[in-house]
Amino acid sequence: MKMKSNIILCIILTLSVLCFTKTFSQALTGVKGDPIAISDLKSMVNSMGGLNIWKQLKSVHFVHRWYFWDRDSYLENEILDLTGPRSWVTMKNETYARLRAYSPEHKYWNVINGEFSYTSEEAYKNAMERAPYSIYRIARAVAIGDSNYLVKFGEEEFSGAKRIEIYDSDDVLHGYIVLNHKKEPLVWATTQYKYTFGPMKKFGNLSVPDWAVTANGAITYEMISLEGDNHQPDSSLFIPPAKFLNKEKK
Repeated sequence: MKMKSNIILCIILTLSVLCFTKTFSQALTGVKGDPIAISDLKSMVNSMGGLNIWKQLKSVHFVHRWYFWDRDSYLENEILDLTGPRSWVTMKNETYARLRAYSPEHKYWNVINGEFSYTSEEAYKNAMERAPYSIYRIARAVAIGDSNYLVKFGEEEFSGAKRIEIYDSDDVLHGYIVLNHKKEPLVWATTQYKYTFGPMKKFGNLSVPDWAVTANGAITYEMISLEGDNHQPDSSLFIPPAKFLNKEKK
């Protein structure tokens, strides 16, 4: 009887592994859509360091200097999980300090000048909606052949430059990219943001735009440093600090 149970258990485990492998491989059968648009995006990833490098990356850590029209600049550190919608950020200058993180597991929270709070449900949903369509996550998706992404050519952003529109597997539009004549990223937009990029700059084995400006020109950033990693970020980064959670419980 015991042997029979073990055999049944082995069969169940084997089927489970096979089902998982099949599901996973189906998700990595290649970005779907217009073949020329897919080819152009692969050229873009090659301009950013190469398909082989981006295929191996699971996270990036970059430092930006942000400039605003109505307040002082600050330095931003961000660790971005390329395997899922998770981000950890610090923003700091002489008078302002913010720590924020979002993830499906721990929602979207802030510590601003020492005060902890969760964001609104709308802000959390917006973060989850735009997260997969970061240009860095798109680069990795193209490199690994993630079939959850569908791409098509859209209207011209300006004469001779068509948008490469990025859709999810349900054919819902989430953003677009415009490339220059070298197939480098020139414009990147989600449903919530739009940036125009400056020239490419090399950071180690990676190349990314040196700076960007928002659609209305009110905000710019400069890329200070960028590092890629073939490991996911430490999951504890996305957990609200215990000292603030303990305060909330009191």
